[in-house]
Amino acid sequence: MQEILINIEAGERRVAILRDKKLEWYFVERIAEKRIVGNVYKGSVSSVLNGMGAAFVDCGLEKNGFLYVDDITAPLIEDEDSGFFFPAHGLKHRNAKTKISEVIKKGQDVLVQITKEQLGTKGARLTTHISLPGRYLVLMPTSKRIGVSRRIGEDEERRRIKTLLHEIKLPKDVGLIARTAAEGCNKRELVRDATYLLDVYKKISSVSKRQKSPVLVFEEFDIALKIVRDFLSDDTAKVTVDEIREFKRLKAFIGKIAPKYRNKLRFHKDPVQLFEKHNVEKEIDKLFERKIYLKCGGYITIEQTEGMIAIDVNSGRFTGKKNLEDTIYKVNKEAAEEVARQLRLRDIGGIVIIDFIDMDIPPHKKEVYSILQNALKKDKAKTNLISFSELNIVEMTRQRVRKSLESGSYTNCAYCGGKGIVKSDSAIVISALRKIKSFLKVRRPHKMSIEIIVHPRIAQRLVTNDSAAVDNLKKVFSRRIAVVSDDTLHIEEIKIKAVN
Repeated sequence: MQEILINIEAGERRVAILRDKKLEWYFVERIAEKRIVGNVYKGSVSSVLNGMGAAFVDCGLEKNGFLYVDDITAPLIEDEDSGFFFPAHGLKHRNAKTKISEVIKKGQDVLVQITKEQLGTKGARLTTHISLPGRYLVLMPTSKRIGVSRRIGEDEERRRIKTLLHEIKLPKDVGLIARTAAEGCNKRELVRDATYLLDVYKKISSVSKRQKSPVLVFEEFDIALKIVRDFLSDDTAKVTVDEIREFKRLKAFIGKIAPKYRNKLRFHKDPVQLFEKHNVEKEIDKLFERKIYLKCGGYITIEQTEGMIAIDVNSGRFTGKKNLEDTIYKVNKEAAEEVARQLRLRDIGGIVIIDFIDMDIPPHKKEVYSILQNALKKDKAKTNLISFSELNIVEMTRQRVRKSLESGSYTNCAYCGGKGIVKSDSAIVISALRKIKSFLKVRRPHKMSIEIIVHPRIAQRLVTNDSAAVDNLKKVFSRRIAVVSDDTLHIEEIKIKAVN
């Protein structure tokens, strides 16, 4: 059974989902920095670039969003259940000869939905194919198709749901996709969800006709409502919230979308904070650590770069009781589960390289790969897994829709500039001596003295351990060299100035 915990602090919403008291999902949203994925805008096309196959659209955001021709010419509906936060992208297979200028023009107003957050210097990714996710269904106003999520595996159940969907009265050219949560639902539940989504789209259409671009015409739910919408089920023991206004808001929301689950909502009255009571705070702190220890004694390390994520598996202090291969096999199996969990919890996207410990027995490789594959099936984000290479490395990609948890909570260190390391004292001293020498070679007047201004720790080295080197420079160049300490300087910063 799973449990949903919702914590509201000043300016922040946090949601933790536990399964068997273990943290399986974690989401955080700063109220002042609302996410925009899923929002629908009436935008204006600012430029059309045939070479890129994309148009830039002014939606009133900080940066213009970009709209690929794929996301205009044909909707993608196969991955409709891959994520509750975002709608589907355009088809990857299209007529290669189609130019974007043939389907969209500069200055044209267009109704678009955000499918990917603004990341770095890139604007948000857009689609003209609006997808509105409900509790059981996804409404596709630009597609006629009636479909069922591929995650519903039973053929008989798929046929039953599809029959019910065909019985729902829909406007022309509007489609419906049944989400995984629709499994076991009756017609009444599906009709209620479809009616709600049609009302939402009618409001979107009405606002877009009245308002001038650029304008927000539909705002996606905040994190608390989305989690309740997509995770609340028969498998949920309870939903606990620690703020009374949020409790009342969720009570009304659940009564509207899933009234049979109203009795699962609880208000946290305990003086002990909600996350602390369930030992979640400690787990959250671990999400920002580079090294994650496994129960067996091994560990994994996670290194994030701009281009990819490297994950290394190590046996650590675990030696096992049998032979080396069995020890390695056990560590790799546990690591495979934990890697999938960490990717999910940290919301890491992009290219991921996993370096497992070398295994010599092929069935062991196959089993570790299978464990990783099955663990990734829990993920809402789309993943693509490539089998073991000859070097025991697994390559994969995970859909990047928004900033990772780390990048949303941390910034690069102002001291090391994001490197994670600084020069050693001895290296800085050598660099300082080199700069003095270079400075004096260029400035020849004999009467000139100089000051070298450095961090106190480096100044101490220059007047003690390395004073002989400074004295030698004084002698060679016949100059006064004064060492000045400045505690406001970065440890690597070195300043030199001439003094008459």
